[in-house]
Amino acid sequence: MKKNFLILLLVSLNGFTQNITGKVTYTISMETFSEKKLDSVIKTTTKNKKANSFIKEMFKNADDVEASLIFTNKESIYKIEDKLQIDSKSKLNMNRLLAGGDDVYYKNSRSEENYRESSTFGELMLIDLEPKKWQITQETKTIGNYLCYKAIDINSKNPKMKPIAWFTPLIPISFGPKEYSGLPGLILEIEMFNSKIVATKIVLNPNEEIIIEKPSKGKRITIEEYNNFINKFEKSRKRF
Repeated sequence: MKKNFLILLLVSLNGFTQNITGKVTYTISMETFSEKKLDSVIKTTTKNKKANSFIKEMFKNADDVEASLIFTNKESIYKIEDKLQIDSKSKLNMNRLLAGGDDVYYKNSRSEENYRESSTFGELMLIDLEPKKWQITQETKTIGNYLCYKAIDINSKNPKMKPIAWFTPLIPISFGPKEYSGLPGLILEIEMFNSKIVATKIVLNPNEEIIIEKPSKGKRITIEEYNNFINKFEKSRKRF
C-alpha cells in the first residue's frame, strides 16, 4: 500500500507536462517564548554572555517576516521580500534569520543546479546545496484549499528536531522555501525549531510573464568548502 501511494505521488509530478508558473508568499513566524524558556534555549546555544544578549534580542524582536518563491516548471528563486531587507530592526529579528536573511536560493530541476547566494564576512559566494532526503508519510492536512502530505527531512543532523514539510501534489512542482525542495509537489509549510514557514498567498499562472534572474555573482563553492571557510575565519578571529 505504501509503495503504491509513493508511486501515485511521483506520477502526479512526472506526468505533468503543462507549463505552470507562479509566486508563493510565505510568512515566517516563531513560537513566543517565556523568559525562563528563552534563557534555557539560549544556554544550549552558547555560553558567551555577549552572544547570549545578542541572541536574546533577536528572539524578542521576532516579528513575522514575509518571503517569496517565484517559479516556473524548471526553476525557482526564493528570498525575503525587498521591503523587509531595508528595515534596520529586521537585522536583529530571529525570524528573518530563519527565513534566510539576505541569502537568495536558486534551483533548476533540469540542470540540477541547487545553490544559494550569500555574502559572508564581506565575500560574495554561490554555495552549492545538498539535495534533501525525505521520508514521505501518508499523514495529511489541508492548507488553504490544498490537500498536503507530510514529509520528514531525514538528512537533518538533530534527530529530535528534524524539519517537517507539508507539500501538495495538486501543484506538481518540486520547489519550496529556502533549501527545502525535491518533493513531488510544492511545499506549502515547513515546521522547524519552534518556528513555521507557511504559504499565505499563492498565485498560479499570473498574467504577467515570470522572469527569474539567476544569481551569478560570487565564487561558486561546495558546502564543504564553505564550512571550511567559516571554520578558518572563526579560528583566526579567536587569535585576536
